[in-house]
Amino acid sequence: SENWWWSYWNDDAFKKSIQGAVNHSTAKFLLWKYENHLESDGKNGYAQTRFDAVESPELEHIAPQTENPKNGYDVYDEEFRTQFIDCLGNYLLLSKSHNCSVGNKPFSDKRDSYTKSNQQREIAEMTKENLIWTRELIQKRNDKITEFLTDKL
Repeated sequence: SENWWWSYWNDDAFKKSIQGAVNHSTAKFLLWKYENHLESDGKNGYAQTRFDAVESPELEHIAPQTENPKNGYDVYDEEFRTQFIDCLGNYLLLSKSHNCSVGNKPFSDKRDSYTKSNQQREIAEMTKENLIWTRELIQKRNDKITEFLTDKL
């Protein structure tokens, strides 16, 4: 049948494939699509951001890969390292220079620099009550991105 792939790549299979670690190139593309979705919600009628308009796009780990104790991040236990560090909910698409400037800084410093894109402002909004980037917030954002990808993409 022509649609043999559909039985494999249905919404449930797709959602399962993007839970946990995601290939960096794939994550960049998906976050770019998500950014355009966030932009279109607020800028009806304006052109979407072209992928090549992001200068040297890189994936920022909001909670860094290397533990930064007592600096605004969740506890780096085995679950956090394996399920949350490399998931879409913990990634941001940043320019190379912005990514280098934030590095492994405390979350409050990173958060203060997240002003350039809708995704960055989304992180600031999500953490306005509590300046700690937790696994619950990562999961909440991951679920929101996953919902967008399955409903709108």
